[in-house]
Formats: sequence, structure tokens, C-alpha cells
Amino acid sequence: MAQTKRVQKKKTRYTKRARRLQKEAILSAIGIAIFFILLVSFHSKPQRYQLVIYQRDASYETVQYYTGFRSAKREMERLIAQGEYNPAILDENDRIVAIRYGIINFKTKTCGENTTYTLENGERGYTNGCYGADAAYLETDDTMSRVRFKQSGAVGWVDLNEIEIYNVDDPHMVQSINHYRKESNHLIHYGTTDLKSSDYALNIAIGISELELGDGPLYSYDGHYFYDSYPAMIEDYRSNTYTHSLNPTSPHYNYFQFLSHRSKSSYVSKDINWYIRDYLGFTAKPAAYPAQAHESELYEEGYSFVDAQNSYGVNAMMALALAINESGLGKSEIAITKHNLFGHAAYDIAPDESANGYQDVKSGIIVHASLFLNQGYLNPCDQSEEDATPLQCFNNPQSRYRGGYFGDKSTGMNMHYASDPYWGEKAAQYYDRMDTILGGKDANRYELVILHQRAKTPMYAQSDTNSKIIYYSPDVEDYAMILLGTIEGQEVMGSSVWYKLQSDGVLNNARNAIVHQPENYHPNSDVVYVPAAYFMDSQTENPS
Repeated sequence: MAQTKRVQKKKTRYTKRARRLQKEAILSAIGIAIFFILLVSFHSKPQRYQLVIYQRDASYETVQYYTGFRSAKREMERLIAQGEYNPAILDENDRIVAIRYGIINFKTKTCGENTTYTLENGERGYTNGCYGADAAYLETDDTMSRVRFKQSGAVGWVDLNEIEIYNVDDPHMVQSINHYRKESNHLIHYGTTDLKSSDYALNIAIGISELELGDGPLYSYDGHYFYDSYPAMIEDYRSNTYTHSLNPTSPHYNYFQFLSHRSKSSYVSKDINWYIRDYLGFTAKPAAYPAQAHESELYEEGYSFVDAQNSYGVNAMMALALAINESGLGKSEIAITKHNLFGHAAYDIAPDESANGYQDVKSGIIVHASLFLNQGYLNPCDQSEEDATPLQCFNNPQSRYRGGYFGDKSTGMNMHYASDPYWGEKAAQYYDRMDTILGGKDANRYELVILHQRAKTPMYAQSDTNSKIIYYSPDVEDYAMILLGTIEGQEVMGSSVWYKLQSDGVLNNARNAIVHQPENYHPNSDVVYVPAAYFMDSQTENPS
């Protein structure tokens, strides 16, 4: 009996322990299940979107709440169609995610970080909010992931989380806004680098204009068409038209901003040296960084700029204007320590460390003209294989060629040379100032023609569409070229008039192909022909 009892006792103790462990396991499993249910419930909780209507004083009234962005957007669009002034959608953090009349803030990062975007043709671009903070807000896509905008001529899509959207009428968030004013007969661009500040960091002259525009403020995010109403501008941009602008049939083109580097300046080396020495007051090279007030790397470099012009077909004054803009009048640390006047390879995140270094200033000027411009930014077959066809060159996504002028973020060198959206305007202003001081010999010296619409326009070897296609115009808006004259040729679209144009690219001896890695430029023979009809209603432009 005793032995039997001991065995039973052991069984009883084992059974209680097993039951306790089993109970603990069940409770633990229930706890884990509840945790995952709550976790899933939390993450699947529907987002709440608030549809509001803003008044002109920035106050608003709530219309409705929605659990889906698309349904909120559909109702916002219905309100717009009914004539409500400024409907908008706010997320749970009261962040504007869609609005009728809004403005985009690009200054959401450090100055060493750029914001990338995708143009409507699929090409990648980039900008930096420390140089130009704002852009016109156009729309938010149905997935609430991308926002469509316009800045410095470029229309594209940017990640919603990379930017901020403000109500354009909000006096707290928008104290300064990109605009223009006509002062005397000059158009002045006032730009902001901080929307929440009333100060304007940019004051850029963008050329003389005879247009009747009023005293302003004038709104524009391309510098061509101007509006006295921000909402009217936004409605036109969304409709891809300029009907309600003050100059719908007379777009403004800043001459020095759209003049090709393939032009030739009237000024010689002694003119440049006089301007640097006697006008700017620089009488010596810097001994070290920082430079003294009278020191600049530009001192006595007039011959270097003119020599590069004569050899590589690169306008000496345009190169000088670019150098002044990039180097702070030849006084930047990169200019002094590396003899780099042009910001070659000076990436925003670490410009001083990454920038190229040269033996002397002249070497840097020659490299700029021969390598960066002649073989790169002015070459329609940039980055292409030697045997690449004109079509292959056109389709090469690595090409930097977008036109041979300073341009803006939709066309020209500014697309890929600089993160500053107004880099082209600034460089052009330096050229304009120098030309004014030196006697105005370069202003409007060349006649320009401009293709206003995106088009893969062929550049022919002769005034005949059966002749060799040498290259195609890049996929940009407002593509500018130098008109050398008109001639009679094959009839195209009812017209036998052809344009003889200065080629941006260097042609081979037979004049039937681009030289992929050119040495010298020959302005008299490096010419192409295009039917005047291809320029549609642009006719010839005399940018004011």
C-alpha cells in the first residue's frame, strides 16, 4: 500500500504541474493573439482625410471627412467644378495634400541635398530649395504619392514626402512668393529662398521688354508668360495653355539666357581685362584663400577666354559670365585653391572636396571650353558611341545636350549643369551687365529662332528633307538656335523657306555627321538647315 501511495502522489504532482503549464501556455497564446489583432487593427486603421474650403483670408470650413483619398479628391474636384474658390484636402496631421490654389515649398532639406523629380517625358531632373524655394502646385496623383509642379519652366512630378504644400493665401506660411515686376523697360525677377520670410533673396534682371504688362506683381514660373492673377496662372498651367496670360502671343525670351555658346562675342581680351581690372577693381591674383578685396583669379585672364573662343567656338563673354557666377567673381575657395572657375564636379553635398583641380586658371578655362562644352553640353552626341546614329544620340539618356544656351530647368545647360533653378538667369545677367558697361556691342547681335513645343526636329545637311539628318533637336520646350539666314529649298508644309542655322555640334569634313569627340569648332561650316515651317508660329524671335 505504501509503495502504491507514493506512486499515486507523484502522479498527482505531475498532473497539477502539467495543467498549470498548459494554462500558462493558453494564456500566453491568447495574449499573443490579442497583441497581433491589435497590431493589425492599428496598421489597418483607415486614414482620415478632411475636405475643406479655404476662403481668401485663409480661413476654412470643413465639408466632410473621408477614409479614402480618392473619394475626397473626387469630391474636391466636384466642388471646383461648382465654382468653390479653394477646396483642399488635409490629412490627419492637418498637412495639405491637395488644393486648388497652392504653392510648393522645396526648401525642406539641408542646402547640401537636392530634390529629384521626373519630368513629364520621363527624364530625371533635380533642384535645390536653397536657391529657389517655391514652385507652382498643379495636382496630386490618385495614389497620394506624387505631386505635379512647375518651376523655372520645368513641369514634373516630385515625391509628396519630399516637399510641402501651402495655401497660397496663407499669410503665415507664404510671406514671399516668386514674381516679376517691370521697372522702366526691364523685367526684374524677385525670387524667394524662404517662403516664410518677407525678404527676397533673388533680384535678377531678365532682359528688356516692350510688352505692356503693368507694374506687377507678375506671376510666372517660366519667365516667358506673365499673369497678374496667381489663380489664372494655375488654371492655365493645368490646361497646358497660356490663354489668360498678359502676353499669350508674345512670350518673353531673355536674350543672353537663350543665346547659344556658339555665338561669338565682339569683345577682345583687352576689353575683358579692362572690365576686370578697371571696372571691378581687381588688380592682382590671390596669394591665398580668402582673397583680399583687390584680388581675383579672373585678373589678366582676358586672353584665356578669347583664346578658348577662337579654338573651340565657345563665346568668351558667356564663359566669363558663367565663371563669375560659379566662382563669386573669382574669389571662391574652389577658384583660388583649385583654379576652378566653373564649379566642375563641385557637387552640392561636398563641393570643396569633390571639385576638379587645375594647374592654373587658363588650364581650367581650356578644359571648360574643350571638354565640358565642346565635347559635352554643346554636343548632340554627348556620351554616345562613335558610330551612334542621330536617333541613337537623341535617345541616349546619359547625354547632357539640351541646347547650347544657359536656359532654365526645362531647356539648355541649366537642366543638368546646376541644381540652382535660376542658374541660367543669373549667368545671363552677368553677361548683360558686362555688355552694358562695355558698350552694348553683343546685345541682339544675333537673331534667334525658337521651337516652342517639344519636337524631335531633324537638322539637315542641306535644304532638302532627302539630305542627311545630322542630329535631332533635344526633347525640350523652347529650343533656341542662331539664325544665320533664310534660303529657298524643298517645299515643306506649303513653304519653300528654309533656315540656315548655327550648329551646336561640330560637323565632320563631309558635313554629314556629328564629330563625337571634337577638337575645334568651325563656325562657317558647322551649319545645319531646317524647314521654317517646323518652327510653326514661332517665326523668328527677337528676344527682348
